[in-house]
Amino acid sequence: MGEGNSAFIKNECVYNNCFVTDDNNYFLNHSEFDAIAFNGRDVEHLWLLPTDRSPKQKYIFGAMESPDNFPVCNPIYDGFFNWTWTYKLDSDFRFGYITIYDLNGTVLGPSVNMKWPEKLDPISVELKRSLSKKKKAAAWFVSNCNSKGRREMFVNSVQQELKKYSLSIDVYGACGTFSCPKTKAKACFDLIKSDYYFYFSLENSFSEDYVTEKLLTALNNNAIPVVFGAADYT
Repeated sequence: MGEGNSAFIKNECVYNNCFVTDDNNYFLNHSEFDAIAFNGRDVEHLWLLPTDRSPKQKYIFGAMESPDNFPVCNPIYDGFFNWTWTYKLDSDFRFGYITIYDLNGTVLGPSVNMKWPEKLDPISVELKRSLSKKKKAAAWFVSNCNSKGRREMFVNSVQQELKKYSLSIDVYGACGTFSCPKTKAKACFDLIKSDYYFYFSLENSFSEDYVTEKLLTALNNNAIPVVFGAADYT
């Protein structure tokens, strides 16, 4: 992004009074800031924390990754943060992977108490025609073969059950026998849309409310998601 606010001006951001720098000494008095945000995945490895803190200042814990993968266990952070800025539904400021809108653009969720529209339009003739052309059971695109959530064991278990019906999960990437490189993402997604009824949207770890873009891989490509995580998917 470069230093300063040039990137915000170049991209015509609504707010361009932000300043980017990797020089920890650029701002000499950290206590003058109204708030300081800390990247959750890095805090366990920070060797230098602000020495001066104003009573009016807010420290914000920000994280997009599961704490199962990036736990914060150091007791120095007990009572350290004022606010949270994460994917969790009860965060002070929620910043998630997915936002659900209705056709009028009104935000529906995610929410602790989801209220889905009761009246839904039937699917189009075009979509029915597209779905009728699918021939394969399920696909899974994956590169991490040793996840904290043990999703690999879940897939292996389902594979064994599907064999009884002469069906299978086609596993693409480092953990399977099929290939579709990330550099050709659109072609990979088109493959799901044209061939597969189900897509395995499996998170790499278990954490409450942790749902990533993996769910959208199925929904955006006319496939039914098979989910595996600690969130309430209803």
